[in-house]
Amino acid sequence: MSAFAEALDALAAASGGAVRRLEDLRGEHAFSAQPEAGRDFLARLKDHPELRCDFLAVLTAVDNHLAEPRFEVVYIVRSLSANVDVRVNVPLPGEAPELATVTDLWPAADWMEREVYDMFGVRFAGHPNLTRILMWEGFEGHPLRKDYPLLGNSPGTPGHLGKGGKR
Repeated sequence: MSAFAEALDALAAASGGAVRRLEDLRGEHAFSAQPEAGRDFLARLKDHPELRCDFLAVLTAVDNHLAEPRFEVVYIVRSLSANVDVRVNVPLPGEAPELATVTDLWPAADWMEREVYDMFGVRFAGHPNLTRILMWEGFEGHPLRKDYPLLGNSPGTPGHLGKGGKR
């Protein structure tokens, strides 16, 4: 096991069970963090002297419709000095999904969190400007949720077909 992997495992173990390593078939470093521990674990990854995961490459979400926890917010952070990626999945309930923002850790998270909010409805507490970024204000729903109607649900939207599905 590499020194990087050992440092990751020690950091996860220090969370008291709130962060655990996930099995990954490709040998990636992947972890699952409870919602209350996710932001702290990410901050520790960034500030750890050996790990220095200083680049937020991806912040997105997954909708596990019909399962609970319904959502997972997925972070991929990169240690530029070690040239290694670390994936952190944070599961969230389907009812009122919310996490703490990481915009203070990585300013690039601003638009990524807004996109996840807009498309999936996951709120980020403490975000400086959590508003829609892809859909217009007044748009109803979150289009990347798996239960979103295929024909849309907002009258007046381009391509909206109404109840009958005909133009």
